[in-house]
Amino acid sequence: MDQGLLTIIEVLLRIALGLRILYSGVSNVLRWPHAVGTARIIFPKGATFFALVGVALMVLGGTGVTLGFRTQIAAFMIVIFLLPTFKIQWQRLRSLPGALEKVMSAVAEKEPRDGLRQLGRHAIHAYEIGWQNNLVLLLVALFFSLRGSVAFGLDNLFK
Repeated sequence: MDQGLLTIIEVLLRIALGLRILYSGVSNVLRWPHAVGTARIIFPKGATFFALVGVALMVLGGTGVTLGFRTQIAAFMIVIFLLPTFKIQWQRLRSLPGALEKVMSAVAEKEPRDGLRQLGRHAIHAYEIGWQNNLVLLLVALFFSLRGSVAFGLDNLFK
């Protein structure tokens, strides 16, 4: 394969990973305290602290990977953030079906109940594929935590 094309693809993959994680981090800042509720699933005590750490890992790691700045460290920050997400996905997949049934039983009319059932199925599906997406992101972050930035990053300017 042409080395130049491979380099461009690797740079685009690095930027895509960084922007994806950065977007999620900024979203958590804007929807605060949502991140605290999510952190509470894993860390019942100190959820606010761990939510702040998680958001910082996303924002700093996503920014660093996107810019190719301290790429290995930034990518490792993403790895650290992503590891606990598998427990969150698993917990949501266990609790959502029961929560859906509880809410549906409180709705008497058929049409709204059918709409709720569809929304619930979409939510469950999102968590089913969510852990798979996070696995791919984790593997790409591991790649860049070992490889660093090969081109078109701030790391390359400082070499």
